[in-house]
Amino acid sequence: MFTVMKFFLRFNNLFIFFFIVLLSSCKTNYNIVSKLPIEKKTESAFYSRYSEKLGVKLTGTEDKKLLSYIAEWLGAPYKYGGSTIHGTDCSGMVLAVYRDVYSISLFRSSADQIKNVVPIEKNKLKAGDLVFFKINGDKVSHVGIYIAEDKFIHSSTKRGVVINSLNDEYYKKYFFTGGRVIKNPIK
Repeated sequence: MFTVMKFFLRFNNLFIFFFIVLLSSCKTNYNIVSKLPIEKKTESAFYSRYSEKLGVKLTGTEDKKLLSYIAEWLGAPYKYGGSTIHGTDCSGMVLAVYRDVYSISLFRSSADQIKNVVPIEKNKLKAGDLVFFKINGDKVSHVGIYIAEDKFIHSSTKRGVVINSLNDEYYKKYFFTGGRVIKNPIK
């Protein structure tokens, strides 16, 4: 009878060992698998939230840092020569966004910022590209940052930082070109 008890104790210990290994491996696999959908849901929630906030349908490929940063600027008042969220003109906002999001220095005025880009056709614009307008004569006098679906964020003299469509009659009339910022634009 004593040998039978030893056998069951050994068998019991072996059973417990395999049971623990099985549980721990299941737990590890469960955690790995369960994290993937949560990350996807979080990413999806981010783009959904900013699609609503910015009034555009985002694809999920746009730069998250850019989207969250420009959303903070909405409603900032217009201030000629300003470049902060407390007051900004169009080129000041663009300058600050590129400095803070991408660590890129741009020229100060919209007329000079066009020198910081490679021209891009309107139908090839991506989030973060710049859009330029000739409102006052032959010289570029206004700039904004393209978001998606022909919409761009800019600082309007009357309404401060807002989002408009390139298809609005006013902006369609004065649109000059789009441009993608050169990595190191000022030498």
